[in-house]
Amino acid sequence: MRVLTTFVLLILACGAFAQNTTRDILYLHNGSILYGKAATLTDKVQLRMTDGSQLVFAPGHVDSIRQEPMRRSVLRDFRTHYYRHDRGYRNITEFQLSYGTKPADNTYYYYYYSDKTDDIGLSIHTINGYQIWPYLFVGAGVGVDRLTNYRQTFIPVYGRLCSEFLKKRVTPYVYADGGYAWMVADNVSSTEGYSSYHREGGVYVTAGGGVRIYTKSRASVMISAGYRRMYSRVRYAYEYDASTTYDMRRTYQRMVLSVGVSF
Repeated sequence: MRVLTTFVLLILACGAFAQNTTRDILYLHNGSILYGKAATLTDKVQLRMTDGSQLVFAPGHVDSIRQEPMRRSVLRDFRTHYYRHDRGYRNITEFQLSYGTKPADNTYYYYYYSDKTDDIGLSIHTINGYQIWPYLFVGAGVGVDRLTNYRQTFIPVYGRLCSEFLKKRVTPYVYADGGYAWMVADNVSSTEGYSSYHREGGVYVTAGGGVRIYTKSRASVMISAGYRRMYSRVRYAYEYDASTTYDMRRTYQRMVLSVGVSF
């Protein structure tokens, strides 16, 4: 008796599981397609939606009812139902990792110059702007860039142009940034012993491309790779020889990987 009871319970559980893993598709004569759990009554067809609401149709309005696995329905929803912001205000917040080779030390008397790049950089940026139309975004950004090799910190301020190619959940895009980056810190923490010490930034440009992944909420994920070029200059003189001014200039060319969220 106990074995029989257990067997019946297993059958019922399997039936409930099968019901929970399928979903009905209701095709109406007007071309509409609805998803939920359908029940055919004597004089009507009732459909319970996933949000708990119920819709009732006359049999003459229903073309057919089909059933499919829930997993397939979820995948279809992921591909077709998402929020897309085609016009209006947008914010983008990005976390970035940059990489380039270490600058060579080409030292001259009174003058230093290097046209190579730094090694590792970490950044956080925020861009605010307007989606003019579905394929063009214009905005202004500000960020904090930290270069680890020379312990330099920059504050870039720039404009951004961004263009998307498709109207899909996952759509490619390209972007370009242009502006100026102020250097606010480097590996010299104290200017004691210097008769003068001046930090300068320079032109700041980035260009690249990636993909934007839309979701059912207003938030979308942006992943990109690009090329960045920026400059720094440090001029200083020591107290023991104030007549000698040293001029250190660096040009940074780096690959940049970005992961961001847009609202």
